[in-house]
Amino acid sequence: MKGIQWIGGGIMLLCIGACTHDKWADFSDGAVELGFTASTEKPEVSRTLGGTTALTDGANVAVHVWKGATPSEAQKAAYSNTYTVQIKASVADELVPTGGAMKVESADGYRFYALSTNSAQIAVPGLSSNCRTASLRNGVDYLMAVNDNGGGGFSISATSDPIPLTFRHLATQIVLKVSPAGTNGYTNASGLVVGIAAVDSTDSYIDLSASWSSNSSAPSTMIYWPARATTDGSDPVPATGGVPLEQPDGQRKEATKGDDGLTFTVSFILLPVSTTARGIPLQMDFTGLSFDNGINTLPSKSYTARMMATGDASELVLKGGYTYTFEATITRNSASFSLPKIDPWVIDGVNLDEIVEVDPT
Repeated sequence: MKGIQWIGGGIMLLCIGACTHDKWADFSDGAVELGFTASTEKPEVSRTLGGTTALTDGANVAVHVWKGATPSEAQKAAYSNTYTVQIKASVADELVPTGGAMKVESADGYRFYALSTNSAQIAVPGLSSNCRTASLRNGVDYLMAVNDNGGGGFSISATSDPIPLTFRHLATQIVLKVSPAGTNGYTNASGLVVGIAAVDSTDSYIDLSASWSSNSSAPSTMIYWPARATTDGSDPVPATGGVPLEQPDGQRKEATKGDDGLTFTVSFILLPVSTTARGIPLQMDFTGLSFDNGINTLPSKSYTARMMATGDASELVLKGGYTYTFEATITRNSASFSLPKIDPWVIDGVNLDEIVEVDPT
């Protein structure tokens, strides 16, 4: 159901190396080795478009453990370790440590927090503070799992069963389904490339200390930007949505053509959005487009659009953990868009408008 791409660049994989092993050495005789299983929330919204796997085999995962308290800026994680997802047939998927297994001392109150990019190529952002990650980027399927044993924490004794980790999406997915309009629609198209503006990711972060709702139908609110000033003089509040940039070149992807040879589907992953009515710029670049059964074929033709707020809303809000599916119909000189289908639960109404034909010359 999702198109999953996305971290590299300046974001580094969490490094724990010798420091962690020194910590283990303090209680090597009584250390308990922990294992983890991995799954996704139901419905399995981690599935790729047309895919069958909820989690990506080999995906990078970082697990952070607090003992006796929830994450905070005042207390760093007691243990951290890195893993990859191993897909298992007919049994629970496992997390395989990239180095040594996680070993902890026998104690009460352990709480487990896991982050993943759902990718074998993209590194998990490390913690820049005790409970906040380094900056994020668009195009990455950030996943998070929390298991604090219902709020009471786990009691780890001499042996311990694998800790189950159920992952949930933190970013937003947009799916665009493009087809010819019933009247004056195109009759042939050889290809389509769609560009979407990136969301400004400057200083964005995942906050492990934020409230993690046990209600899986609630949107994710774990991705933040620097605090925004309030108008009433109270303390600033963290920003839970970014602002899109002005050019539709943040991500450009080739759309997949349907079996009918006319429809196209493409998907993007963005950081959560909260923006004014200027919206999110898009551009659709067709090749081999014809409106007369191939008698005259345009080598290229482009349309631009903006994803806008609708109704009386002054902001466009795309929340984490949701897929917004739009259907676009194309005529020779215009394009129109449906209200989105929102999965897994309907929460916001948004639309695409301000469609403008771009002269290919």
